[in-house]
Order: sequence, then structure tokens, then C-alpha cells
Amino acid sequence: MPADLDALPPGLAAAWGVVDVGGRRGPKPAHSVDEIVAVALELADEEGIAAASLPKVAARIGVTANALYRYVSSKEELVVLLADRAWGDPPKLPDTDWRAAAELWAHTLFDHFLSRPWLLDVPATVPLTPHNAAWLDALITVLRPTGLPGPEMLNCAYLLDSHARYGAGLRRNMPTPASLRRTNPDHQRATDAVRTFLNSQLRTRNLNAVADVVQDPMFLADEPSLDGFDFGLARILDGIEAHIRKRSA
Repeated sequence: MPADLDALPPGLAAAWGVVDVGGRRGPKPAHSVDEIVAVALELADEEGIAAASLPKVAARIGVTANALYRYVSSKEELVVLLADRAWGDPPKLPDTDWRAAAELWAHTLFDHFLSRPWLLDVPATVPLTPHNAAWLDALITVLRPTGLPGPEMLNCAYLLDSHARYGAGLRRNMPTPASLRRTNPDHQRATDAVRTFLNSQLRTRNLNAVADVVQDPMFLADEPSLDGFDFGLARILDGIEAHIRKRSA
């Protein structure tokens, strides 16, 4: 039985090429859906997902916002097509070592979110489209030899994806050393003051475990580090590996 296309979420059928979103009635279109999506991608890369609006896309192309409805039916559909384009192709994973493959997958995803942080703002309701499906397929393919059932492989993907998103979100909100020096030339003095102040307040309240951590040189360090991401990723993979061994036993 063919799918009821009218019941699908906006943009899903268009992303899979089942519906020709540029084939509406009227004069021959002067532009293409690919062009619309490419311009939206430029705007999102420059200013974030909010900038990829129909009026801003139309202004950059040189048409009215209403004219865009010949190519995309709604802002929701544009976001779906835009996000799918931004995902791009998944990394090529080694097929002999599931853990190395999963680690590479998560790291590449993390880097992808760092390079296009606006992807973190794409609504979670965006459906499965060709490119993010390809990412998922790449991971499931290397996990399949472990013997994990389908739902558990999906849960592994969820864990790795969530960790990459959270880590990239922290990095996005973390000021860079250059911006710190620009906004506060005496940044080192401020850093030392924060560390000293917190140490005093924490010790006074007998929160000594946290106070000890605050004194670590990495706390409030200028250079953001991947250590936290790598540490968490290794523990996730340790857990998956232990679960695989338990199931096989």
C-alpha cells in the first residue's frame, strides 16, 4: 500500500525526492529548490538557523517571499530540506572494529556540530531524511556484527548522538580565549580571583570535594579541551562493550 503523502510531516516526502516541490503550476520557475536550499544554508552558516527564513532567503535571491512558495510549501519544509543538506555524507567507518568505528562516528558528529552549531537548534521533530539516515545506517552497519538487537543499536546511536550534541553545545557557549582577552584584558587576574573566591566560599560551606576540583589547573582554563568529551565518549563505549560481552555470555 502506498504511503499517504498528505499525512506525512512537512518536508519528508520532498527530502526523499518523492514529491517534486518545484513542480507547481504556473510559469516556468526562474529558480530551483536546490538554489533555495543552498541560499538558506549560506544564511544559516552565517547567522544561525533563524536567519534561514523565507523572507531573508527571498531577499538574497531577489524575489518576494510569496514567490518562494512555488518551491517550498512552508518554513518547516525548508528547515527539513536545509538540515538534510547540512548533514552531508557520513564518515567512512572501519568495518573490522565496531568500537573504533563508533568512536570515529561520534567524533565526526561532534566536529560536524562544531562546524555548524546551528544544527543543534534544528527542532527535534525533524523526521528521518536521506543524509541523517545515512549517518544512522553507517553506525548500525558496524554495530550489527556485535549481535545487538535493533532497538539496542538505536539506543547506542542515541547515546553517542546525545553526547556529541551536549559536548558541542558546551563548546558553542564557551567563550574563546581571544574573546576573553578582548572583553577583559586582565583576564588572568579575573580567573585567579574567581578561583580564589570560589575556593573560600566552598570551604566555608564544607563543599570540599568541589573546592578541590576548582583548584585543578584545568578549571577555568583558557583553552577549551576535548578531554571532557573524550572521557565521556570512552565511558559510553566501555558501557556498550560491557553490555555486548554480557549478552554474548
